[in-house]
Amino acid sequence: MGTSSMGASRIEEYYTESHFDYKLLWALEDSHGLHAGYHDGRDQSHAEAIENMNRELADRAGIGGDDHVLDCGCGVGGSSVWLATERGATVTGVDIVPLQLREARKLAAEAGVADRATFTRGDFTDLPLAADSADVVWGIEAICHSEDKTEFIEEAARVLRPGGRLIVADGFRAVDAMTPGERESMTQWLDGWAVPNLATLDGFGTALSGSGFDAVETDDETEQVLPSSRRLYWASRLLQPFGRVASAVGLRNETQEDNRRAARYQYETLTDGLWQYGIVSAER
Repeated sequence: MGTSSMGASRIEEYYTESHFDYKLLWALEDSHGLHAGYHDGRDQSHAEAIENMNRELADRAGIGGDDHVLDCGCGVGGSSVWLATERGATVTGVDIVPLQLREARKLAAEAGVADRATFTRGDFTDLPLAADSADVVWGIEAICHSEDKTEFIEEAARVLRPGGRLIVADGFRAVDAMTPGERESMTQWLDGWAVPNLATLDGFGTALSGSGFDAVETDDETEQVLPSSRRLYWASRLLQPFGRVASAVGLRNETQEDNRRAARYQYETLTDGLWQYGIVSAER
């Protein structure tokens, strides 16, 4: 996703090898989303919080039945299917992981929206769409995987119609100066999740403005995702003994164990204020 071929293969490997962990710890059978939940105090379950994130972003982007939405890094298709089902939108999901695309197509068929939620393999910095062909560009915790975030922004500007909207929810670096220990903790997290780097929230907003976007809003929503972050942290700590044994006997590989360790460090670095969770919206 906006990386070299080596970077893309690393991302594909990460999501393929970690699929079982997500199914086990992220309730994929109910939530259908790999992303954090938006915890507003009314959600009663993890799956509800995941749905809340979809609803929050759809409301901010004003998505309705007349919209063609481009879901960048669509994963297993949960957001795409939700938008087609709940908002009546036409959605094109783009991802580079064949396993996830298969899951997304299956989910759309089961929900009866395979005609409105379609999925294709592609890189969101080189999209298989014509210019001025989308009403909304949507990305949840996917844009972080791009080496150069401006490549995504420029491609979003190309495919969006005039007046089209962009909505992104993701992690953003909160500080520049870090101690060696803080930098190592961030590296353990980012490398474990195949993320090359994080943009700052302000920097991402500035890049949008520089690429012709208007009405740019950058909101820190860290408090709303903390319960999801904490869930991953405790899963990592509780599974640590099992992970060591399973790795020793060949039941878990290095990518899977790196993923488990990263789940610990993402929470520790978040609560230490080294990064923040942001929602960014803009209009072309």
